[in-house]
Amino acid sequence: MNERDELQNRLLLNAQLLHAIAEEGNFSRAAVAVGLEQSAVSHRIKSLEAALGIRLFERTTRRIVPTEAGRIVCDAAQRCQEIWGSALSRIADVKTSRTIRLSVSSSVAMKWIVPALQRAQEAGLDLVVDVEDRLVDLHAGEAQAAIRYGTGPYPGFHAEALMTAQLVPVARPGLLKGQMVPGKGTSALLADRSGGTDGTGFSWTDYFTGCNWPEPPSRPVASFARADLAIQAAISGMGVALGRTLLIENDIEAGFLEVVGKPVASKAKYWLVTTAAYADTEGYRDLRAWIGSEIEIARDQNRGLLAVQP
Repeated sequence: MNERDELQNRLLLNAQLLHAIAEEGNFSRAAVAVGLEQSAVSHRIKSLEAALGIRLFERTTRRIVPTEAGRIVCDAAQRCQEIWGSALSRIADVKTSRTIRLSVSSSVAMKWIVPALQRAQEAGLDLVVDVEDRLVDLHAGEAQAAIRYGTGPYPGFHAEALMTAQLVPVARPGLLKGQMVPGKGTSALLADRSGGTDGTGFSWTDYFTGCNWPEPPSRPVASFARADLAIQAAISGMGVALGRTLLIENDIEAGFLEVVGKPVASKAKYWLVTTAAYADTEGYRDLRAWIGSEIEIARDQNRGLLAVQP
């Protein structure tokens, strides 16, 4: 440990005392606030000033006044206390609250999680859905858990694979006569533009490869910023969208879409991701049980809905 690290440790150990002195303006009252003798407070401050090589407080007969250096360390001490106070509040929430903040992408939220929220309430979950296409900082407490579509396994986190996704071409009923045939047809191909570059293999190229088709059909491809937008475009009759499991079942069941190509296994999976600490909580176990039940509902839907019609 170098000299700078030692100084930082000393400041951290004295953060509560420095904050108390700044608040009370008096060594005696600060000593009472932190449960020390006044002589111990004076000794600590003199030792800290010697280590830093600069005076932190001007002593007068009535009041202790921070110097410029003293104001710097006292402000840092106050922020340190606030950070730890916030951390303790979040720990208390984790231990006692049933509110769970779940981060999901916009497509997963719109097409899978939101339609299932009533069942979450019936299961007793107080679920807050945080729609974020970026990866939120779970360690910083931005959310307790996240559902992500990727190849995993997310080092540094507790990650559980929920299911392997299937890539499924879908279109408005009646748009195509039968299923897709390589090299034939004029309907536009609709897709999430990020799927070909984010490592998930959620692209028409990957679908064609999975079908063992030598070349993609020579059709125009319209790309969208999100998968749910491409699916909505297919519902509107713009073309054939590359869908995937968990995003299309409800629309197929409602009659808005039909399957027009055989499902192909994706190299990516859906994952439930959280921190190691939160994985040991009752809240996470409740969330995992509910998501597990929703996955089973989706599997049951898939058995009947994803069969290609001749």
